[in-house]
Amino acid sequence: MKKVLSALLIALALPLAFTATAFASHCNTAQSVFGNSYTLSNGQTLNSNLVVFGGNVTIEENAAVNCTVVVFGGNVDIAGSVAEDVVVIGGSVNLDSTATVTGQVATVGGSTSRAEGATVKGGETQGFGNLPVVRPVVIDRFGILGPVWGMLTAIFNAIALGLLALVVVLFWPDHTARVSAAITNSPGATGGLGLLTLIAVPILLVVTAITICLIPFTLIGALLFVMAIIFGWIALGMVLGARLSAALNLRNLSPAVSAAMGTTLFTLVSSIVQIIIPCVGWLMPFVLACLGLGAVTLTRFGTRPYLAGMGGSETRPDAPPPPASDVTLAS
Repeated sequence: MKKVLSALLIALALPLAFTATAFASHCNTAQSVFGNSYTLSNGQTLNSNLVVFGGNVTIEENAAVNCTVVVFGGNVDIAGSVAEDVVVIGGSVNLDSTATVTGQVATVGGSTSRAEGATVKGGETQGFGNLPVVRPVVIDRFGILGPVWGMLTAIFNAIALGLLALVVVLFWPDHTARVSAAITNSPGATGGLGLLTLIAVPILLVVTAITICLIPFTLIGALLFVMAIIFGWIALGMVLGARLSAALNLRNLSPAVSAAMGTTLFTLVSSIVQIIIPCVGWLMPFVLACLGLGAVTLTRFGTRPYLAGMGGSETRPDAPPPPASDVTLAS
C-alpha cells in the first residue's frame, strides 16, 4: 500500500513541484528513499540531495545535508543543518533550536514550527505558488528521470484533458458535435484555416498589446484563443472516441464518456510521440491543433454547422413536390 500511495503521490505532485533551474554544481545526485523513513545521525554528512517518498526525515544535531531536502508525504525534524532548501509536500517541518537552513523552508499541506534559536536564512513559505524552484535531477541518480518525468507529465495532461472533455460535452453536446462534424467533413478547410488562425491571432494580440488602452482586449482575446484551441482539441477527441466506440461495439456509451476516452487517448499518444521523437514530435499536436482550431472558427465555437461549399450557412430541406392533383390542374 505504501508503494501504491507513493506512486500516486509522485504522479500528482511532481508536475507541480518541479521546474527547470540550476542547483549548486555539487548537487547533481540524490539519496532517494521510497516508503521508509530516513535518519541522518549525529556527526554524519550527506553530500547529495535527499528525497523521501512516504516517510519521515530526521536530521540530528551536528548532522549536515549539503544540498536540498525534498519530502513527499512525511514530516521533517531538523536539529542539524541543511545547506539549501527544505521542501515538504503533505507534511510538516519541525526545527529544533540548533537547526540551521541556509535556503527556504517550503511546505504544502503542512506547517512549520520553529524553536527559539533555529535559523532559516531563506525564509518560510507555504503553498504550491511559493515553492522554491528545483529541477528533476534532484531524484535522478541513474539518468532515467527525463523519460519518466515526460511520461508522468503526459499521463497527467491526458487525464486532465479527458476529464475536461467529459464536462464540456455534458454541458455543450451540440456545440461540440458541430465542431467535430466540421473536422470530419472538411479536414482540408479546417486545417488550412486553423493554420492561418494559429499564426495570425498571436501576431494580432501582440500588436494590440502595444497600445496600453487595448491591453484588456488583448487579455480577453488571448483567453478566447486558448479556449478555442482546447475546444477544438476536445472536438477531435470526440471524433476519435466515436470511432473507437463503433469499432469496439460500445453502442451504449454516452457521447461525453466517448469524448473523454478519445481525448485522453490521443492526447497521451501525441505526448508520447513528442517524447520518443523530440525533433519532429511536435508536428503531430501542431497539425491536430490546426484542425481543431479551424473547425472552431468555421462553426463559431459550435454555434452553427459548417457545410462544405455553403460557407457555414444554415440549409433548409427542399420543399416537397406539389400533390398530383395540383399538378394536373396546373397543366
